[in-house]
Amino acid sequence: MKKYWIKWSLWIAVLAVVAIIVLQIREHFPALSDGGTEVKAAKQEAAVAASVTVLAPEEGFVKAAGTDRLELYFRSLDSAIQLKDKRNGFVWRSAYPLRDAKVDGNDLWKADSQSIFHISYTNPNTPTLEVLESNSVALQPKMESKPIENGISIHYEMEQLKISFTMEFQLKNDGLEVRVPAESVQESDKYAIMRLSPLPFFGSAGDEIEGYAFYPDGPGALSYFKPNHPQYMEPYRTGVYSPDQILFNDYNRPENAFFPVFGMKVKDNAFMGIITDGEFDSSVVYAPSGYLINLNRTSAEFTYRRSYEAVKQNGNLAMRAEKKLLRMDHKVRYLFYGGNEANYSHMAVSYRSYLMKEKGLIPRMKKGDPIPLGIDLLTGIKQQRIVSDRFLPATTFEQAAQIIKDLHDKGIESLSANLLGWTKQGFGFLPSELPAASQLGGMKGLEALSRSAKENGSSLYLTDDFVFAYKGGSNGSFSVRDDVIKGANHFPVTDPFNQTFFLNARKRNLIFQSGYLDSLKPLQVTGIQFDSFGFMDYFDYNDSFPLTREGTAGEWMEMMRKSRAQFGGAAASGGNAYVLPYTDRIFSLGTKDSGYFFTDETVPFYQMVVHGLIPYSGRPQNLFHDPQVQFLKMVEYGYMPFYQLTYQHSEELKDTFFADLFSSRYSSWSDAIVSKYKEMNDKLRGTWSQTMVDHRRLKDNVIQTTYEDGTRIIVNYDNDAFQIDGHTVPGQNYFVLPKEG
Repeated sequence: MKKYWIKWSLWIAVLAVVAIIVLQIREHFPALSDGGTEVKAAKQEAAVAASVTVLAPEEGFVKAAGTDRLELYFRSLDSAIQLKDKRNGFVWRSAYPLRDAKVDGNDLWKADSQSIFHISYTNPNTPTLEVLESNSVALQPKMESKPIENGISIHYEMEQLKISFTMEFQLKNDGLEVRVPAESVQESDKYAIMRLSPLPFFGSAGDEIEGYAFYPDGPGALSYFKPNHPQYMEPYRTGVYSPDQILFNDYNRPENAFFPVFGMKVKDNAFMGIITDGEFDSSVVYAPSGYLINLNRTSAEFTYRRSYEAVKQNGNLAMRAEKKLLRMDHKVRYLFYGGNEANYSHMAVSYRSYLMKEKGLIPRMKKGDPIPLGIDLLTGIKQQRIVSDRFLPATTFEQAAQIIKDLHDKGIESLSANLLGWTKQGFGFLPSELPAASQLGGMKGLEALSRSAKENGSSLYLTDDFVFAYKGGSNGSFSVRDDVIKGANHFPVTDPFNQTFFLNARKRNLIFQSGYLDSLKPLQVTGIQFDSFGFMDYFDYNDSFPLTREGTAGEWMEMMRKSRAQFGGAAASGGNAYVLPYTDRIFSLGTKDSGYFFTDETVPFYQMVVHGLIPYSGRPQNLFHDPQVQFLKMVEYGYMPFYQLTYQHSEELKDTFFADLFSSRYSSWSDAIVSKYKEMNDKLRGTWSQTMVDHRRLKDNVIQTTYEDGTRIIVNYDNDAFQIDGHTVPGQNYFVLPKEG
């Protein structure tokens, strides 16, 4: 009898613990955990669904503001908004009209489709991080609205979380601007805000609608709306300019979101969102139909805290939320298009106009300029050996001058050369050290090379990397304690092997300005090519020089300005939007997206924005694995011809950091380079300095790019010929169709 009683007592205790846990879970509405696992509670779903009254699409709205193009409507019951385009009468809605819609999903997510915001938060007092996600429908915040100039402001107070903030909706700059003022965000000791996404279902579309979502994955990506699709486990969620989590393995790194933009095309209408304020601490989200509910939706997401790995007293690691709130204004501008303008091409044209009017983007090219030939010359690099490394002069400065002169003499009209590995220890030893390597000719040899290049009318950049630092070797030119970035746990950010680090941008800038530039004053180079500046951005808790992501980028931009001031130019690898006002050339610009399952098409959105303003190059042509197809992609996307070369045979590069440069000897490539350059300059010079205005698929494997004067370039990836306007485009080839043709 005693054992029987003990057994039942244990069961009662277990059930009591379970009941307490369930009650704690039900206290709030965590739609998702941080990893994206859905939290299901049948009673909670029923309660939330029962609390939502599905109104008729137009019910309860009153006009809040209007311009000659747009009208803003507001519903006080749930703060839903509608935006009417007066040009064609189309209405964009923040809440998806559920009546008679086949969206599937459970009641929880159907209710969520009516929300005006998503929010994630955490209890900072718990021993380990647990991020809870919820929305305006589930939280039922106390709302107070008031009119503002050409718009409306709503203050949301979630009493159970003791979190509050204001969202402003204003018709401005030919669109709708949604702003969360920094000073409006308030929280308590109990719960801390992590992320906030305004208008998560704005313009959302079901499977039956003709259209697509656009998101800035690499050059740009489209996901078409379609009824036949799987259930997806994760959405596209990427930090603007670089992932929030620093990744040391490039093979696992997703493509950058170079621009803080996103968009949707719904039948003959479209919108584009631009994160205009707070973009350094924001993400772009695209959730395809099949992720939790059958609705396609895209939005911005604002970051107020990030997570980090903390060391507990017992030595174990635990995830924690940053203590300090990132207090800044966040703003998204929505622009609207109809008819022939409702496509990703016009979004790109519109975004280019925004950058030129408001962000300082100016043309670095002149109309009628010849296409430049880009060449990287690998100069010095070390071969790794058992006893001691050997410095390999792959291309001395004198040999580099010979290559530049030879190309000039063979009829290359415009040459943009760039030196790799020119510093004391050669390529791959970072941070680099001056002066120039003596084995290559030293500073005097580099000065002579710069003079020779200038006399031949060629530009000459010097590549250096002020971002990465590698431990080991004989450089030893940085301090892990003082010079590198640190995480919120105040430990250096490094790879699993404790070998790779990132440099504090402020300290690098001080060194760059105090001694680096002075050492290069005798040179007549075009400027510094800042490796990684357009690919990376990071938060830094360095003890002496802490920096936000915007602060890090700001230090780099000052370095680019100093290069321009001393040499007349600067360049960057990668194309993050913040480098565009300061760069004369973009290196290493890719043509592929990250390969998400829901992505249907890669498009040159990025290239459409910058073509005709800033020249850009991608993968070296001498390293192409499918030369004709990759060349056609260059033509379609508007790239300059580009090669990576050495004077010595590439076999010399084995056992070096550049062993993948498997075919680089100039003497082996010179004839092919000249021939391909002359073909491109003869056929494509007319469009080189023009902006792109349209890009479209004429049929499978046939693409048309249109330039500002009406010239069209047809690229045929198919094996069969293609007929257009009386002209034949051979298979695996391209054709330039003049504006009158």
